Amino acid sequence: MNEARTLKRMGSNIKYWVEGLEDNPVIVFSHGATLDHNSFKDQTKAFTEKGFRVVTWDMRGHGSSKPIGNDVSIKNMANDLKAIIDDLGVDKAILVGHSLGGYVVQMFAYKYPERVLAIALEGCTDLSMKPKLFYRMMYHIMPKMLKRMRVETFRLRTVTDLSIKESVNEYALNAMDHIPKNDFIRIIMSGVQALWTDCGIPENYMVPVPFLLVHGDSDGANGKIYQEQSPEWAKRQPNCRYEIIEEAGHTAHMDNAENFNEVLIAFLQNNAASF
Repeated sequence: MNEARTLKRMGSNIKYWVEGLEDNPVIVFSHGATLDHNSFKDQTKAFTEKGFRVVTWDMRGHGSSKPIGNDVSIKNMANDLKAIIDDLGVDKAILVGHSLGGYVVQMFAYKYPERVLAIALEGCTDLSMKPKLFYRMMYHIMPKMLKRMRVETFRLRTVTDLSIKESVNEYALNAMDHIPKNDFIRIIMSGVQALWTDCGIPENYMVPVPFLLVHGDSDGANGKIYQEQSPEWAKRQPNCRYEIIEEAGHTAHMDNAENFNEVLIAFLQNNAASF
């Protein structure tokens, strides 16, 4: 049974969905910027059948979580995620995050390590890396640049290099179509803020729980930055398992759901003793 729930938090109605038996380990999937919980439709059934209680949600300003509210930041969205886990009445959960959702998961794991069983990050970089001066300066210019851009151009640029599948790009454009331009800018800037300013996580922070890092073999988002930085990041993390999803772009969990699910399930089974 797929149960929908709503939490009122800081000017937004945060919508989330729960499926699976109440006593099963909880796994929460957090989507990428401008997408929504539907991006994990191929994971919900697969992980429920594997004995997990699956939670998906629309981050503030996305999908059904409207209005966008007062604070669109990685830190506040991590607190939104905490509110969901608190509402479920569980002490700890497995957290999976794609792109922007991966930054939210990193912030949550740093702030609330005692609430985390394991994390899996897809298509994102290390938030503990300190940005260069150029990017810190660009952060203040970026909102003005985005406001001048036409909405249609904005959306098409966002979807560029998102997926190797036309059907996934069509889904993404449809999800973006429900986000007003001002909200769109605030969502994009939340990710930019996390990457181009100091988010507060200490440099070379070590994730204290089992950690899966994945990206698609054809992930071209941000100039292949994920392929270039992920191996080094994984080497610095003693609890990390690094995998590349075959025949997949930035949305690896949608492009090749079967391979992504196999990798994530194997990771969780290998670390089952921790749960």
